[in-house]
Amino acid sequence: MAAAQAEVARLLRTPTSVGVTEPLKSAPAKGGTLVFLSCENGLCQVLAKGMGEAAKVAGLEYKNQPIKLADPATLIAGMQQALEMNPKPVGVAFAGIPEAVWGSQIPAFQRAGVPLIPIAVGETTANPIVPAGSLDGPADARAQASAIANFFIADSQGQGKSLIVNVPDVGSLKIATDQYVSTIKSGCPDCSVGTVDVTLAQVSSGQVVPAVVSALQRNRDVKYVVTVQGEFTQGLQAAVKAAGLPDVQLLGINPAKFNQQELQTGEAKAFTLLPFNIMAWKAVDVALRYAQGMSVEPGNGALPLQLLTKETLGSPQDSIDRPEDYRQQFEKLWKTG
Repeated sequence: MAAAQAEVARLLRTPTSVGVTEPLKSAPAKGGTLVFLSCENGLCQVLAKGMGEAAKVAGLEYKNQPIKLADPATLIAGMQQALEMNPKPVGVAFAGIPEAVWGSQIPAFQRAGVPLIPIAVGETTANPIVPAGSLDGPADARAQASAIANFFIADSQGQGKSLIVNVPDVGSLKIATDQYVSTIKSGCPDCSVGTVDVTLAQVSSGQVVPAVVSALQRNRDVKYVVTVQGEFTQGLQAAVKAAGLPDVQLLGINPAKFNQQELQTGEAKAFTLLPFNIMAWKAVDVALRYAQGMSVEPGNGALPLQLLTKETLGSPQDSIDRPEDYRQQFEKLWKTG
């Protein structure tokens, strides 16, 4: 438990770096276009806005083309339309859809010399035309899950029981779930952990909370519920009370604004930072580095990570981005400041 406590103490501190350290060779060339194939959910909208702001600072044009997560054919159509642009875009970014869906398009992007910049898609196959792999990729997902697992171990004094919400069909979320379970099993022999597996259909129809409540009814001694996406848990605490169940502590990754409000009121205990604006700026950074023939680290460097609690949260926002001077850091890297 001492190791978990030390890790929690470290992760309560505010991060100071965006995770990218090498400056561009020169200021970006003006006039290229970055394309973002933007899904319909709120997180994609945050990414879209941030990417547009970053593209403007870099001197790029920006095209935001809507797609639907539930209809992967719209992603493929958007990718193909991007390659029909003249001149070709400097990069094509998208989020949340695994490589199994879009991997068949890689050869066409290789021939066109247009980099793909996926975000939060889980594992990707190494390929120069996908220079960073996935932003918010497997390494970030594992780091976030380990952080919240260590918080659980420390907060429960090494004796807690938890359930984690798992979406097995989404690779990046399964990676986080597996890492959480692994961290608990290796770091807390007196803790117990179970999973609540839900489908994409349950997620889209708002049926995650009933599934969690049902699991809690079968496991009334569980005191912690962990979610791999904060937005899955809207209404959870009210549903727990309505079912006559004991109070539970809510932990998770990527808090929605209502989760942040729950941190303020004590209905949630801790979440990990997931900075979507920084992610968006990193996506633009990948395109700029590719254009200058520069190498890109996996994930374009680790995402900033912090444990958010009532004490460290601040004001609820659509995207909590720390370090707060991330724009200035990127402007310095891009030689545009």
